[in-house]
Amino acid sequence: MVFIQFESLMSLENELAKFWEWAGMTPDTYNENRGLGEWEAEYPGWDALYKAANEALEQLNQEFNHDLAQLLVYALAIDNEAGIVLKSVEEKLESPLRFVRKAVFSDQPQARWQMAELLGNIDVEGREKMLMQLINSEDKYVIRRALLSLNKVNHSKAVELAQKYVRDTDPFMKLVAKEITKKKV
Repeated sequence: MVFIQFESLMSLENELAKFWEWAGMTPDTYNENRGLGEWEAEYPGWDALYKAANEALEQLNQEFNHDLAQLLVYALAIDNEAGIVLKSVEEKLESPLRFVRKAVFSDQPQARWQMAELLGNIDVEGREKMLMQLINSEDKYVIRRALLSLNKVNHSKAVELAQKYVRDTDPFMKLVAKEITKKKV
């Protein structure tokens, strides 16, 4: 069991290292240097990375490992355009709570907004509290996605929080806030 887990860890770690080398970045520099994104889709090694991510999910189903979960957070972040890792997490992770928490509190906004999306679709302990954590983010996209998910989970709370964004300078934030506040309960 430990060997298989180590093998999955090394496989995902190796695949991520190939991506970071190709991108000329590290997980620490990714957020500042990714620009508008979408370039990640051009990476030629996605199939191997997806395979390693799925193996990691299988291992997390056997036994939670923080290092492996952190690597999966990075895979989730860089796959933000295609969303294949997110779909695998939603479909294959039997007990998602620990992983979701790890991603919600990560330093990867591209993973955090996807957790906001996921929390709108699955019911886990503390879901509303985690969405509130994401709404208190500094990243406007994370906030927008968390508000939209909170709207599914607790409409009245979402309306209350969206009120302060109705006149936001970010036109997309304003649009989301207006959409949430106009809906009837």
